[in-house]
Amino acid sequence: MLEVLVLKVEDPDCFWVVIKGYSPFLDHEVDYQKLNSAMNDFYNSRHQNTEVKPLILEEGQVCVVYCQELKSWCRAVIKSIVPSADHYLAKCFLVDFAKYIPVKSKNIRVAVESFMQLPYRAKKFRLHCTKPVTLHIDFCEDNAEIVPAKQWDSAAVQYFQNVLKATTQVQAKLCAVEGDAFEVYLYVTIKNVKVCVNDDLVAKNFACYVSPTKNEHLAVEKARFSIKSESFSSKLNPALTLWPMLLQRKDFQETKNSHGFNFLAQSVQHTWCKGVVGDLGPAAAVLDKDVKWNMDSVRDSSKKKSEQQQCVSLKDVNKCVESSVYWPIKRGITIYADPDVSAASALSQKPNEKPLRLAEKKECDEKNSCVKLLQFLNPDPLRAGGISDLQQLQKLKSGMQQPVMVLRNKIEPCLTIDSSPLSEDLKKTLQRKKFPGPSHTESYSWPPIARGCDVVVISHCGNDPLLYLPPLLTMLQMGGCYKSLPSRNGPLVIIVCPGWKKAQLTFELLGDYSMTSRPLHPMFLTIGLHKDEAKNMKLPRGCDVIVTTPHSLLRLLAYQSLLFLRLCHLVLDEVEILFSEANEQVFAILDNFKKNVKMEERESAPRQIIAVGVHWNRHIEHLMREFMSDPYVVITAPEEAALYGNVQQVVHLCLECEKTSTLLQVLDFIPSRAQKTLIFTCSVAETEIVSKVVESNSIFCLKMHKEMAFDLKSVLEQWKKLNSGSDIVLALTDDCIPLLAITDATRVIHFSFPSSPKFFGGRLYCMSDHFESLTEQGSPAEQGDKKPKSVLLLTEKNAGQAVGVLRYLERADAKIPLELYEFTAGVLEAKEDKKARRSLCPYLKAFGFCKDKRICPDRHHINPEMDMPRKLSNQALPAFGYIKIIPCYISNATNYFGRIIDKHVDLYATLNAEMNEYFKDSSHKTTVEKLKKFGLYGLEEKTSFHRVQVLEMTQKEDSWAPSSVLVKFIDEGRTGLVAPDQLLDLPENFSALPPQAVEFIVCRVKPTDGEMEWNPKVTRYIHHKIVGKLHDAKVVLALGNTVWIDSMVHVTKLVNLRTSVVDYNVRAEILSMGMGIDNSEHVEELKKLYKEAKMPTSEEDLNQTLTPPSASPSSPSVSAEDTTCLLEVHQEDCGTERETGSETKSENSTSETLSENPGDIPISRTSQPPLKSFHPQIKWFQKDDVVVLKIRLRSIKDYKCKYYQDRVVFSAWVGDKFYLADMELQANIIKEDCKCIIINDEPVVTLAKEKRGSWCRLLQQKNPNVTFDFDHWEERDEERQREGPLPEG
Repeated sequence: MLEVLVLKVEDPDCFWVVIKGYSPFLDHEVDYQKLNSAMNDFYNSRHQNTEVKPLILEEGQVCVVYCQELKSWCRAVIKSIVPSADHYLAKCFLVDFAKYIPVKSKNIRVAVESFMQLPYRAKKFRLHCTKPVTLHIDFCEDNAEIVPAKQWDSAAVQYFQNVLKATTQVQAKLCAVEGDAFEVYLYVTIKNVKVCVNDDLVAKNFACYVSPTKNEHLAVEKARFSIKSESFSSKLNPALTLWPMLLQRKDFQETKNSHGFNFLAQSVQHTWCKGVVGDLGPAAAVLDKDVKWNMDSVRDSSKKKSEQQQCVSLKDVNKCVESSVYWPIKRGITIYADPDVSAASALSQKPNEKPLRLAEKKECDEKNSCVKLLQFLNPDPLRAGGISDLQQLQKLKSGMQQPVMVLRNKIEPCLTIDSSPLSEDLKKTLQRKKFPGPSHTESYSWPPIARGCDVVVISHCGNDPLLYLPPLLTMLQMGGCYKSLPSRNGPLVIIVCPGWKKAQLTFELLGDYSMTSRPLHPMFLTIGLHKDEAKNMKLPRGCDVIVTTPHSLLRLLAYQSLLFLRLCHLVLDEVEILFSEANEQVFAILDNFKKNVKMEERESAPRQIIAVGVHWNRHIEHLMREFMSDPYVVITAPEEAALYGNVQQVVHLCLECEKTSTLLQVLDFIPSRAQKTLIFTCSVAETEIVSKVVESNSIFCLKMHKEMAFDLKSVLEQWKKLNSGSDIVLALTDDCIPLLAITDATRVIHFSFPSSPKFFGGRLYCMSDHFESLTEQGSPAEQGDKKPKSVLLLTEKNAGQAVGVLRYLERADAKIPLELYEFTAGVLEAKEDKKARRSLCPYLKAFGFCKDKRICPDRHHINPEMDMPRKLSNQALPAFGYIKIIPCYISNATNYFGRIIDKHVDLYATLNAEMNEYFKDSSHKTTVEKLKKFGLYGLEEKTSFHRVQVLEMTQKEDSWAPSSVLVKFIDEGRTGLVAPDQLLDLPENFSALPPQAVEFIVCRVKPTDGEMEWNPKVTRYIHHKIVGKLHDAKVVLALGNTVWIDSMVHVTKLVNLRTSVVDYNVRAEILSMGMGIDNSEHVEELKKLYKEAKMPTSEEDLNQTLTPPSASPSSPSVSAEDTTCLLEVHQEDCGTERETGSETKSENSTSETLSENPGDIPISRTSQPPLKSFHPQIKWFQKDDVVVLKIRLRSIKDYKCKYYQDRVVFSAWVGDKFYLADMELQANIIKEDCKCIIINDEPVVTLAKEKRGSWCRLLQQKNPNVTFDFDHWEERDEERQREGPLPEG
């Protein structure tokens, strides 16, 4: 008894079901899901989409169609065809879903035989021995009786459908097969009662029973297979019957042989890599041994056309090679379905131009019954003989499968998870996580890694940790191989990543996939510059795996090298980045590993180095030669394989009109040995031109393009029959590469520029027989002309690719013409100009430089139109001076968003108070009915209200309303997801004030180890330190909405002592953690950009902007004591840098200790940059008529002292340092009576008071460098009372 699921009911003689159950003979739903996924991948790809459209359409044809309802490609049978104005409309039956759908001819594809290996999912059933009845009335005899009928009554059909709808379980007993349907006894369970539907219909007079012999049409089956109807279910499993495998017609085989198509099939089946079993090329993956292609029908369909054109286009050949043109299940209406032929032209064909001969039609009709019979009883076993074509098609990602290049040591790939060398627990984990199976590269990298061999893997997906993690985890489960290691704490595996971000990602993946294994206790290791951090680092007990960066690992090795005596596996992730950015550190780690593994007690333990990357790097060759033992090299990127194979890259710059002459110059070179040269073109016409030009120069030249498909055999034969001493040249297009499968070329000339890196790699792979690494090559004298050569003709039309070409040539160590550098510089400049409207590069803003401007999508110059400082209210952002800020959102350690606080008028505080007052009234809290993108709304958060702007809205699947809204807090700079009903209508008066959030960037500090992202530890620390607190900052530049500050401090005022204390300096805090280093060039780079942009109107404005004066009327007001605290932090910065061991230039140290006299006014302002100065220490005391200033400087020269009515300015030089004291006095003096003299090598200034009496303080504003001299304090009570309270500085 079979349990079934009913899909569609037409009548009791035709209903469609799916057989349920878990018998090993049945195909599970997952198989059909994989089939649908593979078909979608195959038919959705652009390459295959143009190659698998059928030449003809006919009734009964098996095909693949696109179903709009299911959003999927489905197997189908064409039931009827209706012509319309611009296309044909076919009524198709989906054989896996039992649906009838109309399909346009443009959405019909040839059914590739590899997709037809699974039986149809929908099985056609009918009730066994149960026939319809009807009421027959005989008016002559005047009676009525129930008699058998030819079709089912509508009431019977309705009742049958209702029964199947009401049932909770449907079972069927298979009795016979008639035609294309199974005959069954059907049992349904309704309310726990099982009923036979056959009996029920008969009992209710909807049907009657007939004798089985009257309904039997299995004579052929009995004669050939001796299958009895009554015992069918026990001898033949029904799941193996409805196989859509078609009979190979004799005339097809004859046609295939007569036209040399058998050779074409064989030629296409050449693999890209010789010796690799089961890895088919692009076309061969879908080319079965039976190529059902009727050339006669194509030729007879258009005699006139065949006379004019002797060869069939490669486009049509590909259609026919990759699949059957048609399968003759049933002969009926036949049309041409070529997309280039309109419906009107197809209908206007003459009778003698029918696509199929009448004789052929008759022959097919006679064979139709046998075709159906053998289709049902196909004896081919399911999934026989290893990996099926379906599994190979599932690996086709985008039309063309990448060629395998195992360039060193043969590797047998693992094509499925079951055949992979992984532990059973890990296989289950991968399946539970819906891992699709080993990718093309993984199938070749996993086996050697699991065997403990040294491996180098270069692939386009080389940054994926799953290339090495699964087999590595499997090895760690084999505890026996590590028994000879010292019994101490230490890792078995170290994974070195180029940065903390990649290390963190790998660590997370490691945690996900190591849950099923024994406890590995993995550790994510990052160590800063502090020596104590490395000394005090302790590994968790039992830690077997460490994921880290090269700098962190080297710091730990320097102090705790004994921890790595147990190390067996060293993984270099993204190896090309490691070698380019941390070359010395990586080789130091390798030297340490090499030294440790030579110990005698480790002889039986594994010793493995795994290097994985995206690009080949010249240092990998040294790694293989010095540190690896017989490594396996797996490269699946052809262009990278060419670098490994040491292909000589040559570039010729020329004008487009001079390409032909440049080509002839290249060919004129006469090497010592015969050359097999490929010249790649972009079109048929260009191929013809190149061929003629080459032949005109007395050089034998073959040609191959899509219109010469049947010259393929001849071209290949001539290519292979190269006589010693003779040259051969072949001009061809890129689409001929898979068919020709040439790998022995010695020279490739790119006459036309390759359209993509994939095609460029495919061209270079045509020389793969001659690939040799540096270690395999002899001396330059021995090599001679054996080195394969790639010649690229670069013209003005290829300007967009010039940058990529230059980068590739640099990696190939090729000789690069100076003209190419100049040409590329012009291209980069033009690209930069196109980015004028983009945002400024975030790395340029944060650190003053971008790692690679050539590929960065952002702008790297200042645009005066976009970067003018924006206005917060009626004034623009301050471009210099001192400000107070509150950071509200911390993006990273040096990048914050917050508000500038104006001491006099805080517009945001006023707005916030008004908003809170307004929304206190619940009637004002109106929810927004329809949200608009970038609209401004109110948002209640806890007890406060904010202005927010809508950035994005996420729609619900079953509703038009958004489920969540991404908003930006325009006054704080942060973003967040909120529910739509939380947003409130905002009155217009609350929208008038511009957004108050400003971006702040702390200057002159950057991450350690060449990182471009701040370590999260630093960001978290700074976040908790500064968020929401008031800080004092000095502005050095403002552009757009960004303000650069140097420095930023938190100041605490000591009210009782009338002074202020710096709690911390943000830059110094970052440096003190050991995760940041000095970036002295940051501000200088910003100055350079600012000057190049020519934003200021004069040089004076530029000086004011980039070197701000100590006080400016346009800057927000800051108290003198706060400003003084800001200037004192320079000394703190220098001290911190010395502690962390960072390198600081002497001139930088000098500039950091400068004090710019914030409490005073500059003496003069000229066009030259203002002279920076030190403020001298000054002690003062007074008498009744004078004030005496003792300036604590010795060995001064060029000193000057100028007196004003309420001000005195002293300046002097001590060595190469300039000292300046500009002091505003709290009372007036008599200028003429003042003097400055040198006493004991120190200057002493005497100021005559205008009015006799005691001064309570010397200066109008307090200056920490000016203090009272208590050595001259007089103890007499009378004088103390006369002088008043204690004088202040």
